[in-house]
Order: sequence, then structure tokens, then C-alpha cells
Amino acid sequence: MELITRFPYTELPVELALMILEYSARPTFDQADLYDARNPYLSALALCRVSKIVRRAVLPELLHTILLRDSIHVEKFVHALRIQKVHKQGGSDLHLEYAPRVHKMWIICHGGNLKPAHLLNTPRAYALKPSESPLDISLLAPILLTAPSLALGWSSLDLLVECLEHAWKSRVATHVNNEHSPPPWSTQTLTLSCSPPTSGPRWERLTDTPQGSTFLASISHLSTNPYVCDYKSHISRDYCLPLWMEVTPWASFKSLKTVFLPYPRIEPSVNQFALIFTGIDSHVELLTLSASLLRDHCDCIPREIEAFAEIGPGEECIRSDDIRLKVSDSHIRWYTRDGWEKVWACML
Repeated sequence: MELITRFPYTELPVELALMILEYSARPTFDQADLYDARNPYLSALALCRVSKIVRRAVLPELLHTILLRDSIHVEKFVHALRIQKVHKQGGSDLHLEYAPRVHKMWIICHGGNLKPAHLLNTPRAYALKPSESPLDISLLAPILLTAPSLALGWSSLDLLVECLEHAWKSRVATHVNNEHSPPPWSTQTLTLSCSPPTSGPRWERLTDTPQGSTFLASISHLSTNPYVCDYKSHISRDYCLPLWMEVTPWASFKSLKTVFLPYPRIEPSVNQFALIFTGIDSHVELLTLSASLLRDHCDCIPREIEAFAEIGPGEECIRSDDIRLKVSDSHIRWYTRDGWEKVWACML
């Protein structure tokens, strides 16, 4: 029987040890399990408890993609920001600036509005108590608006409105308010999800304010899940476009280049029980539309895009300068409950 040679981790070169830690801390967004069954941040959270040095090494991996799927996770994240503020004020070596390390952020609370005491439904869906609003929004806004990729549910839109308002007022207060200064956000890709409205008032929360209209004008890429709950919608050979596209103020998206619409490749004979409980391994088809197709023809946006010729994983089909389709190289375990989160985290 051969002896197993053990090599002490502490004898590794520092650079190699850090690479191993960073790799081990990467969230497992492509896991087969439901996120509710196994937290994709599990390894990173465990490593953060090893030591201060290990914590500092792995936190950037944990923070790269922030997935807040319900009000409880939003509460915990805001609480973590409060703790970081205390660490900063006390000069603690546990302090770490989150904003530069967050690249993607998902805040989509299924089933309704946030309900914590500090995020009450008055008068906006996410308006905070007067005594707490400046603190919470001042902590959350820099993180939410620094992420280049931001995903929001339509029911979360008021949270964005609050953060934009805070950032805009702070910009004016610091006298950084000329036409040549960059906006107080870094958002390039905006993903909208969950129960999209088919009438205009939701958009007006943004288009009717200077900060909201400037925000929309700066977006380069727009993405959405075409359907959320109806699994039968995923198996059509044609690509039905979201109804909210008909009421979207496309003229407000002055910098928009592309619109991404992901569709899971699920066979018509799929078992509904498997979709809900065990998952289906599925490749994802990413339909890309040019902004000009929508912005320049907003009075005749198509209801659907005809099916493409069959293409395999990793292949791309270009129908025109305005429409193209690409199939993902790898597949994900698709569940009705969190399939879209996986697509966003892994592929968008």
C-alpha cells in the first residue's frame, strides 16, 4: 500500500496559497442543487471564519457577484454594510471596502415587496423610515450603483429610485454637477425580471426625474427573462418577446446597444415534476437584439422572433445585423424556481 505524502499548506508559496484560497471561495452558481438547498456561497463563508488573512483573501470572490433573492438576504446585506461602517470608524483591520469589489448584483424578491421595518411600504414600496433612510440608503446606494451589472425585479424598482435620488443629491451637495462629470453610478447592464408591467407607470418612476432619465440614458445593455413562472413558455420553438417591450420608453435608452433574452432549451416532452423538484439539465439559448431594432421601430416591435435553424452548443447563428442567437457551451441544472438566477449568475 502506497503512503500518501502530505504537504503542509503553510509551506506553499504565498502566491500559490492565495490562488488556491480564491479558487476554493468562488461561489458555486452552476451547481446542480437548488440555491435554497445548498448556499452557493457556502465555501466562501466557511473560509472567512478561518482567519483575518484568509477572510481578506476570499472576500473579493464572495463579493464579485451578490445574489439577494429575498428580503431576508437584503436585510442581512444591509446589516453587513452597517458592520463595515463601524469597522471603518474604529480603524479595524476587519474593514473592507465592498463597492470596488462588487461587479454583479441581483436584488429580486419573489412574492412581493420587502417588508423589514427599515424598508417599509410607505409611501414607496421600499421607502425607509425617516430616522433610518439616510443611513441605509447611504450605505446601500454606493454598492448597488457601483456594480457594472445590476439585476432588479420590477417590484424592486423603487429601491433603485431611492438609491438614484440619494446619489444625485450627494452629487449636487459636493458640487460635482456639470455636464462633463461622470454620473454617480457605473451600471452598464440592467436586467429586469419578475412580473413585468404591461403599462407605463413603472417606467415613469425613472423617466420623470432627472436622475432616472440620466440613468436610463447611460445603460448599454438591457436583459430580461422573457417568462418567469409558466414553464410551457420555455418550450416554444419561436421566441416570444416580453409584453413590456411594447411600452418601454426606448428613446430614453440613448446609449443602448443590445438587448439580451435568454431561453432555456427544454424539450416539449419535459416532465413538469422534474422541472420543479429534480431539475433538468439544459443548454441556454441567448437571443440578442440590436437596440436599433427596438428604438428605431418602437411603433412596430415584433411580438415574436421566428425559430432559427437548429444549432448546437457553443454555436451562433446570425440572421441579420439586428438579430442573432447563440447556444451556451455548457448546460445548467434548470429549475422553475431558480433557473433565471443561474442563467444570470453564470451566463449574463
